[in-house]
Amino acid sequence: MSKNTITKEALASSLKSLMKVKPLSKISVKDITEYCNISRNSFYYHFTDKYDLINWIFYSETLKEVNIFFEPDRWAESFINLCKYLNANSGFYRHAFRYVGQNSLSEYLLEFYFELVKIHVDTSYAEIGFKLDPDELYLIARMQAHSYVGIIMDWVRAGMSDDYMNYFERLKRVYNLEKYRYSM
Repeated sequence: MSKNTITKEALASSLKSLMKVKPLSKISVKDITEYCNISRNSFYYHFTDKYDLINWIFYSETLKEVNIFFEPDRWAESFINLCKYLNANSGFYRHAFRYVGQNSLSEYLLEFYFELVKIHVDTSYAEIGFKLDPDELYLIARMQAHSYVGIIMDWVRAGMSDDYMNYFERLKRVYNLEKYRYSM
């Protein structure tokens, strides 16, 4: 493991520990660095602010959960895997999602899903021999990314209850019905 990765993981661990006893809004970069005995300069070498650190935590820990997204028939499994991960780590993510604004996790998640959906949609259309123009691809990817993130944010605002699997199974059935309807 590289020194950069070790430093990032130490900062991430520090933030997670602090968030167990203190709201994110009350945690400073100084608190994070003092907790793990790393200099503020080292923090700023790796991250722009604590929200950038949260985004890195999300990306580094969830990439394996969503990597099957690119397989067209497994999008729902990928989405559910992500929600299972978020639920298993709900103490951290409930607090992390509270901040809404520039560099927020919800904003990052939207861009994260936008990029995933864009590649997925482009690949899916290419498989049937159709090439979307860039504007069409952008609009389809934006709409789908907003729907995924909106569903996650609704669930987070509702307290990230454990009954999410019922909800997502219904979502999967609706999506499959829509997909079937459009293929007729």
